[in-house]
Amino acid sequence: MVSSVSESVLARLLQVARHKVVAGMANLHKPAPDVALQLAADLHTIAGEATRLERPELSKAALEGENAARLLARGGTATTEACMRSLRRLGYLLQEASESLESKAGSGERPSPAVRPKLLIVDDSPVAALALADVFEMHDYSVRVASTFEKAVELFTTFAPDVLISDVHMPALDVADLCRRFRASAGDRRTAVVLVSGRSASELRDRLDEVAPDVFVSKLAGAVAVLDRVTVVCRDLLA
Repeated sequence: MVSSVSESVLARLLQVARHKVVAGMANLHKPAPDVALQLAADLHTIAGEATRLERPELSKAALEGENAARLLARGGTATTEACMRSLRRLGYLLQEASESLESKAGSGERPSPAVRPKLLIVDDSPVAALALADVFEMHDYSVRVASTFEKAVELFTTFAPDVLISDVHMPALDVADLCRRFRASAGDRRTAVVLVSGRSASELRDRLDEVAPDVFVSKLAGAVAVLDRVTVVCRDLLA
């Protein structure tokens, strides 16, 4: 059984590691060898601490990210997207570990924590999807991302998102079909569809009429505008 002292150390590791992951993802939008090397060093430290605290799943994910970052720094076969995927996986594991620890600490007579809205962001550009996901995660949303139709449909079942946030124009992905599948998978659950695009609503009138989203937000308004609109949607859904 993990002692209270070990739990406090683990909580601190999770807090620091999540900060490093978010910062690493932000820095990788403009990758450079020194940035990748610093990321590799940070992940190496996280892996070592996770091993010491007997969290092999976190250690393994951190080591995978470290290897990808070192390859990127050397100009190897790893791409920025590969590093992003490694960081995203580590981020999910850290989030789950944090929620588990918080749930354990809050057991007993304490009230249950507020429900965290679940969002699925779909964009055929993984970098764009992850950048938007970071904004929501910093505001305590539970977020998953998908860049293919198949992955999105899988997450409809395994993650059961409350809100689908999808780009409008994706050459290899029919957004109208995607939204139909999402609504069908939700059954009687209350859900919402939010479409985003770099174009205006007037330019997309026919497409928006076909999909009939609950909300449309132009990407030109910025990520904060998307956050604000989705916050209102989630407030209504979870009321």
